Amino acid sequence: MTAILMSALAAAGFSLASLLALFGRELGVRGRSYATAAAAGILLSLAFADLFPEGLEIAAEPAISGFVAGFVLLFLTESLFRVHTHHSTEEPAHKHTLGPFVLGLAIHNLSDGFVLGVGATSESVTSWIVGLGILVHQVPVGISLAAVLVAAHATGARIAGTTVALALAIPVAAGLTILLPAPGAGALGLLTGAAGGVLAYVGAAHLLPETRAEYPSRTTGVIFAATLVATTISLMTFLGD
Repeated sequence: MTAILMSALAAAGFSLASLLALFGRELGVRGRSYATAAAAGILLSLAFADLFPEGLEIAAEPAISGFVAGFVLLFLTESLFRVHTHHSTEEPAHKHTLGPFVLGLAIHNLSDGFVLGVGATSESVTSWIVGLGILVHQVPVGISLAAVLVAAHATGARIAGTTVALALAIPVAAGLTILLPAPGAGALGLLTGAAGGVLAYVGAAHLLPETRAEYPSRTTGVIFAATLVATTISLMTFLGD
């Protein structure tokens, strides 16, 4: 029951942070650019300071393979099928980014759910500590989703639907892990690495270039750098799971 309760709390924390997007849909170009810069910093920090190291700890070689595969797969998909196109300032940004971004967060949240499910087999105190770490860890993940949804001019229904679906991934994965045999270390390392590769590509290849294209300014650069550094420090200290 501890894993289910903690996964529900983690899903709630993620949802509350993500639903901040409902209050930012009327931002102008400058506001969206600032939000996107912050999202890029959070995503790159999650990819390189959280997901990739975590995957290496679980299973080094599968994590490396997953990271490279996730990054390269998105690049080839866009290059071969021209999924991503440049947009004018009037066109909603990140229209083509949401799909891979949501996929990356889905894998990330499923991995957190798997960890909670596996943690249920540990001592009660250890299980609660792991659950609390993931709960706190989900806050910047939800904030990054909110920022991207704001930049994409997502409707209220789209924001709510995406938030609920991604939040449910946490307790669903935790429940499945308890009921079914836990995924092997190789599979979990591969998935964690792949999630890192997807988020790294979205942050570096989409969000950063579009931020500078929509509203290039020193403030935008400072917001990105400050968010990247602050999130990385947080993940290496009290937000780390």
